[in-house]
Amino acid sequence: MKYLILTNMYPKEDSLYRNAFIHRRVLEYIKSKLEVVVFVLDNNLDEINEYTFEGVKVIEGNNESFIHFVKNEKPYKILVHFINRHMIKALNSIDSQIPIIVWIHLMEAIAWYRRLFNFTEHNFLKYILQNTRQLFNLRKFIKESEERDIKFIFVSNWIKSIMEKDTLSKVNKYHIIHNVVDTDLFKFEEKDTSQRKKILLIRPFESRKYANDVAVEAILKLKNKEFFNDLEFNIYGSGKLFDKTLKPLRELPNVNIKNKYLKHKEIKQEHLKNGIFLCPTRQDSQGVSMCEAMSSGLVTITTDNSAIPEFVEHKKTGLLTKSPAEVAESIEYLYYNPSVFNYISKEGSGSIFDKCRPDKVIKQELEVILN
Repeated sequence: MKYLILTNMYPKEDSLYRNAFIHRRVLEYIKSKLEVVVFVLDNNLDEINEYTFEGVKVIEGNNESFIHFVKNEKPYKILVHFINRHMIKALNSIDSQIPIIVWIHLMEAIAWYRRLFNFTEHNFLKYILQNTRQLFNLRKFIKESEERDIKFIFVSNWIKSIMEKDTLSKVNKYHIIHNVVDTDLFKFEEKDTSQRKKILLIRPFESRKYANDVAVEAILKLKNKEFFNDLEFNIYGSGKLFDKTLKPLRELPNVNIKNKYLKHKEIKQEHLKNGIFLCPTRQDSQGVSMCEAMSSGLVTITTDNSAIPEFVEHKKTGLLTKSPAEVAESIEYLYYNPSVFNYISKEGSGSIFDKCRPDKVIKQELEVILN
């Protein structure tokens, strides 16, 4: 066994969304003839569990199991996603000569005060304590990485900058490599201008991070426009905030609401039917679902914050907004400017193909992995 991927969760047949974007990477690695095993570190487990998911061997176990596994298998390298303090402790307990590559995504490297939009949640004080411990341990790990063969990969420049600020540290051995987008599945399909009237939202409803309430407020602002009944909104998602957030839209006949998650092929089918992808956000280190929609040719309306401007250029590859009113104005703008809709659709898809297509991203990652 040559390459061990260490992560906090991985897809199963009954849980398809557990870091599915990591699984897409692993499948590409296997295509490139890398021998890969995934280890899911979970200290709630007393014994090792093993399963296979779409040809990928996955092992679940605690810190002790991980240390024992590494000692026996002696992997060439360990590739880490969503590093936490338990992983740091485990990584500090293995042979220090084993090279490590750490991907930094978002939650594991950002301070609690940047997540105040979730302050209403009853467990936020507990999160503050956990987050403080996490960043303290991450800071020590970054410092120690200078003496070991440890490199970092950031999915955007923004998250690198934020992690360094929030951990009061400086990372010297790093690469900026975006999350991969399956541009074969989400390939560009030219849109008819009439599709600018069909607006799609596919989001989790587990956190206010996803700003679904902003999308709802924007739709309500359009309700009295003369063209409103000419629009169609298709909303998919699930989570604890689903019913409360979408309640104001329930009586609108042109808003279709479905409480369900979609598989990737189902998402593609919705991309084919719709023309605008509505995805405001309060914080993103990339926004993979946004990039998938752009790749398919949907015109995305999103928020001008965090890493989003690294992937969306206003009025060229998408539309950037700062408020529900601007989201509504963007929908109206596209309604009255079908030629702009077509232009942004093509430019947006091309930009994601250039940044995030699998052969480019995986080549960049393999260059780091294979050194």
